[in-house]
Amino acid sequence: MNRLASTLLLLMSATLLMGANQTSYADEPTPASISEAIKQDTIPVSRIAEEIGRIRTSGSLPAVMLKWPKAERENFLNFYAARNDLPLWFGGEALNERRDSLQRRLSSADDDGMNAEDYPAPFITASETDPRKIAEADLILSASAVSFARDARGARIDTIRLSKLITPKLMLPRPTMVLSDLMGADHVGDRLQAYQPRHKAYQQLKARLMELRETTGSLSDTEPVIKTTGPKARTTTAMVSMTAPSAFDLIANMERWRWVPAELGADHIFVNLPEFNLKLIRHGEVVHTTRTVVGKPDTATPIFSAAINSVIVNPSWHVPESIIRNEFLPKMAEDPTYAEKSGYEVTQIGENIAIRQPPGERNALGLIKFNLPNDHAVYLHDTPMRKLFANVDRAYSHGCVRVENPFSLAAAVLQDSKYSEDNLKAFVGRDERLIKLNEPLPVHLAYFTVITGDDGQLRRLGDIYGYDGLVLTALKLDQRRNYAALK
Repeated sequence: MNRLASTLLLLMSATLLMGANQTSYADEPTPASISEAIKQDTIPVSRIAEEIGRIRTSGSLPAVMLKWPKAERENFLNFYAARNDLPLWFGGEALNERRDSLQRRLSSADDDGMNAEDYPAPFITASETDPRKIAEADLILSASAVSFARDARGARIDTIRLSKLITPKLMLPRPTMVLSDLMGADHVGDRLQAYQPRHKAYQQLKARLMELRETTGSLSDTEPVIKTTGPKARTTTAMVSMTAPSAFDLIANMERWRWVPAELGADHIFVNLPEFNLKLIRHGEVVHTTRTVVGKPDTATPIFSAAINSVIVNPSWHVPESIIRNEFLPKMAEDPTYAEKSGYEVTQIGENIAIRQPPGERNALGLIKFNLPNDHAVYLHDTPMRKLFANVDRAYSHGCVRVENPFSLAAAVLQDSKYSEDNLKAFVGRDERLIKLNEPLPVHLAYFTVITGDDGQLRRLGDIYGYDGLVLTALKLDQRRNYAALK
């Protein structure tokens, strides 16, 4: 069997192996087209495949893969093994345009606030005769593409290390998914770019970042941000609401857009914590907005996505364990009847204490609550302390989100004539009234300190929890780094 026939046999075997686990694409190269490409190449693909196999089995992985979890590294290597180690990006002129498209996208990662240096795109000349170098370049390109896609979906930062209250459900693509996806794409660079956030607000941040790069060329020429953590890192909305965002601000906020689901839902609620604002969106249009009160810096509102499944009028408040431990128990140690005197019901089973506040005007949840099942026991609700909504900066709660016009919001959420605002208020003063939604309504509690103002211009809000500094530190950015280095 000659070398060409042997190579074609390897290709056909790889195709059969991939069929059981991978999507088949109409525009994948056919054996005939690859055969033509092989004829044009100076090095047989089989020799490159042999070198890829040696690298794969030796464990000499591209450096860009070292930060991946072990399971993802194995998934990557299995992808090549299933193809009999055939290269993805080298092996003839037919692959040149696809390889160039990928390299261009990787080298422009800084446009999205990422660092192109993190995604090496080795260049191999047409005269290269060393199959080992070509094999290494093929693996590096594939690994860079996977890292780019995963980082675009939020893998650059382990959010739980920033704060246990930052718990987005990231959808990180597996290497096999990314590589199969790119193999089936007509325009590889565009397909890889599609892993970046597509939200309009993200695109606005990106456009402004590119403008700053063109006009300043250096992060140090823009408005500085605090690079520390803790209380000194926090700023209020009143302090900076009219301040133009710096490149640092843009990068920090672009990164947080990667924590938001790619699809928010045709209908959803979006709460931007630093903005102290809630928006109900239906089919892309804001149909209801209201002011909010969010968590204090010491009891910050978590960042996550969940869904409202029901509304309760006249809710009881079951005091969270953290509040019992930090607030009630010290006072009850001085006066065992403190909770009862304050209108709470105390139940003790063994060493465990449960405290409930019955429905009423004094209830911490006010007169209505929006059930939002989540790991943080946080939800949207009314409040008896309505005067706080008159303040510009409204970070006062224990973590839940208080809404200014809860009955109006409930009517807009329920969309049922039986539950108009007036009808809902008519339930006040009776027993708890649970109203289930026909369909769960997604809610996104997010944290963006750069928003688009009413004038269409980007402006910076207060970093009430100091998260901008934490994100930039995690990304290893500081004010002294020349932004040209990110190009």
